[in-house]
Amino acid sequence: MRSRMIFFVAGVALATLQHELIPLFGCISIALVIIGLCFYKASKYSSLISAFLLGFLYTTLWGHWQLTHRLPEELLRTDWRVSGEVVGLPQTKNRTTRFVLDVSQFEAIEGSVQVNTEAKAAFRKIRLSWFNPSEEIRSGDLFEGVVRLKPPHGLMNPSGFDYERWLLVRGIDATGYIREITTISPGSGLTLSELRQGFNSQIHSNHDSEKVRAFLTAVITGEKQLLSDKNWEVLRGSGTVHLAVISGLHIGFIAFVGWWLGRLLAFTFRGEIQRVFPFVTSVLLSGCYMFIAGAELPAQRAFIMVSVLLISGWKLFHIDHWTRWWMAVTAVLIYSPLAILETGFWLSFGAVACLIWCGQAYQFRWQDAVKLQFLLLGGMLPLYLFFFSGFSVIAPLVNIVAIPMVSVIVPIEFFNLILNGVLSPVVDVLVLFFWWLVEQCSDFSWAFVEVQELELVALIMLVLASIVLLLPSGFIPKSFALFLAMPVLFGVENETGDHFQAWIFDVGQGLAILIEQKDYLLLYDTGPSYRTGGNAFDRAVLPYLESKGIKHIDHVVLSHDDNDHVGGFGQFAEGFSLGKVTTSFELDYSNSRCLVGDRWSMGGVDYSFLSGSEGSEDNDRSCVLLVESEHCSLLLPGDISATVEERLPIQKDVTWLVASHHGSKSSTSQAFLNKISPDVIIYSAGYGNPFNHPHPDVVERSKRADANLYSTAVNGAVLLRSTKHLGCESLAFRSNKKRFWRSFQSL
Repeated sequence: MRSRMIFFVAGVALATLQHELIPLFGCISIALVIIGLCFYKASKYSSLISAFLLGFLYTTLWGHWQLTHRLPEELLRTDWRVSGEVVGLPQTKNRTTRFVLDVSQFEAIEGSVQVNTEAKAAFRKIRLSWFNPSEEIRSGDLFEGVVRLKPPHGLMNPSGFDYERWLLVRGIDATGYIREITTISPGSGLTLSELRQGFNSQIHSNHDSEKVRAFLTAVITGEKQLLSDKNWEVLRGSGTVHLAVISGLHIGFIAFVGWWLGRLLAFTFRGEIQRVFPFVTSVLLSGCYMFIAGAELPAQRAFIMVSVLLISGWKLFHIDHWTRWWMAVTAVLIYSPLAILETGFWLSFGAVACLIWCGQAYQFRWQDAVKLQFLLLGGMLPLYLFFFSGFSVIAPLVNIVAIPMVSVIVPIEFFNLILNGVLSPVVDVLVLFFWWLVEQCSDFSWAFVEVQELELVALIMLVLASIVLLLPSGFIPKSFALFLAMPVLFGVENETGDHFQAWIFDVGQGLAILIEQKDYLLLYDTGPSYRTGGNAFDRAVLPYLESKGIKHIDHVVLSHDDNDHVGGFGQFAEGFSLGKVTTSFELDYSNSRCLVGDRWSMGGVDYSFLSGSEGSEDNDRSCVLLVESEHCSLLLPGDISATVEERLPIQKDVTWLVASHHGSKSSTSQAFLNKISPDVIIYSAGYGNPFNHPHPDVVERSKRADANLYSTAVNGAVLLRSTKHLGCESLAFRSNKKRFWRSFQSL
C-alpha cells in the first residue's frame, strides 16, 4: 500500500513540472493504459506503474479544469458587470481594500468585449482592488458593480513569489479593480466568513494592545494583516514564524484539546461510542478551527494530516506511522496537487517526518525536549536553507518555551471569545510575555544565520549531513556531518571574474537592474512604489538579494526622478549598506551626479556615462550608462527621448540595449538602432500597462534592426551574462521556467 502511494505522489510531482498540459486525448490514452494494467497484470510492478500514471493523470486533469475557468489573454483590460458574494476577510491598507468575490453573475460591458470572445469567459472567483473606498466592505456582503479585469499574472523573478500559482490553487480566475459600484448590501450574517469577521471584531474590542490583537487575529482567524514588518523580522530572528502562521502545530493543539474534552465527556456514554467519542470531538474541533482560520491551504493540509492519523486510530487500523504519513501526503495532494510546490508542504511534512524518525531512533523523556528540538533543527536545516537562505540558531531554545505558551494561548482565547472577554487580562499577559521573549531572543546579532543560495551539490551534501546527525550514535561519527556541510559553510566562489552579469528585473511598469561582478555590485534604478503601499523592489529584487546574502551595494545609479525608476529607493536604502550613489537630480543620499565622460573600470569591465544631469525635461536628464567587457556591452539609456539618443557619443555596436522609456513611441528611433545595431533589445514594461508599452511602432522598428526581443511583461526577469566560454548569453526567466499555470506569449 505504501509503495503505491509513493508512486502516486511521484506521478503528481512529475505532472506539476509540465511546461504545458498534455492535451485531453493524451489523458484518454493514459487512462486506457491504467485500465489495461488493472485488468492485465503483466508483472508485479503493474500496480506501481498504474499508481504513478494515475497521479500524473489526476494532476493533469485538475490543471485542465482550473485553467478552463481562467480569463483568456485576449480579454485583458476588459470591463464587466459582475455580482457575487465577498468571501474571506477583506484587507484594507493605505486607502485600498482588496477582497475576493465569489461571482454569481457576469456580463461584458458593451464595447469592452467582443461578442465572439465573451463566451470564452467562465471565471468563478475574482480578486478585486477598491482604491479610496467610500465605505467599509465586509465578508459576506453582496456586491454588484463594474470591474476591469485581467488574466492572472504576476511578476516573475529569481527567488520571487509565484503569484500565478497562488491564484490558481485558490480558484481565482481573474484580478482587477472596481470602476463603478451599483450596490453593496449586507449578507445573511450566517456565513463562515462573517463569523470570522465577527471574531476579529470581538478580539479588537477585548484587547487594547496592538501586539496582542495582531498575534491573536493571526492564530485565531488566520488574518495576518496586523503583523508589521518589524513583527515578522522578530519572529524570523527567533525562529518562531511557524507559531504566527496557522499550521499543523495549531491544528494539533485544538485536536489535542478536543481529544481530552471527548475523554472527559465520554463517561456519559456506554459501549463502542465511549471509545470513539474522543476521536469524534478531536476531528470536529480541529475541523471547526480550520474553517474559522479561513481554511487556507496550510490549515487544510494540517487538518487532513491530523484527520488521517485520528481516523486510522478510530477504526483500529494497525498502520505504522510511516504509512499514515504517506496517507496524509496522498490525501493532501488529492485535494490540491500543486501543494507539493509550496514551502509549507515541505516544512510541515518534513517536521512530522523528523519527529517520526526521532521517535523510532531514540527513547525520549520529557527532560529530552531540548535534545529533540536540536535534532529537529538538524533534520530541517536543508529545508530552511533552501527556502529561506538561513536559520535561527536560537530557535530550539525559544521553542521550548514558546510552543507550550501558544498551545495554551489558543484554546484560552477561544474560551475568552465564548465568555465575552472575561479572560482578556490573562490572554494579554501571556501574549505580551510571548512577544517580550521573542524580541529579547531576536536581538542577538548571531540569532539568525544567513547563507548564500545553495548550489545543488551543496544542498545534497547538506541533506547527507542532516541524515548523519539524525542517525543514532554508533553508526557514523557525528563529526562527519561537519565535513559534509563544508560547501555550505564556505560557500561557492563567484566566477564572474573579468566578466559581468546583469538582471533586468520584472518590476512591472518601471526599471531595476542589478549588474554583478566578482567584487562589485551596481544597482541601476529601484523600480516603482505603489499608491496602495509597498514597492516593487521588495517584491522583485529583494528576494534575490536575500538569497545571495547581499547586504551591501557598491554603487547605486538612479537614472532620473520618476516614481517608476526610484520609487523603491527610500525603503531599499534603509535596509542596505550603500557605497556610492549617483543621480541626475537632487537627493539627500546622493554623493555624485552622472556627467558625460565619467568613466571607471572594475576588474576588466568598463563603465561610462554617455549622458545625464542636463536638459529641460526630467526624462532627458536620465543617466545613460554603458557597461563593456571584452566581448559584450550593455547600454542603459533610462527614459531619454529620440532627440537625446541622437546626441549620445557612441559609434559602436552594442550587444544588449534596454529600450529607452520602456518602449515608448518617442524613443528607440530607427536611426539610433541603425547606429548601435543591438543584438538584443529588452523592454522593461508592465503587463497590460495603460501606456501600450512597448509601442507597436517601436517593436516593428526593433524587428527591422534584426534584434532579438525580450519584454519583462512577457518574459519576466531577463538575465544577461558576459562569460568567457559562452560569450554573450541572454536568458528569460519566464520562458526558461515554464509551467502550465504561467501565462506566456511572444512579442
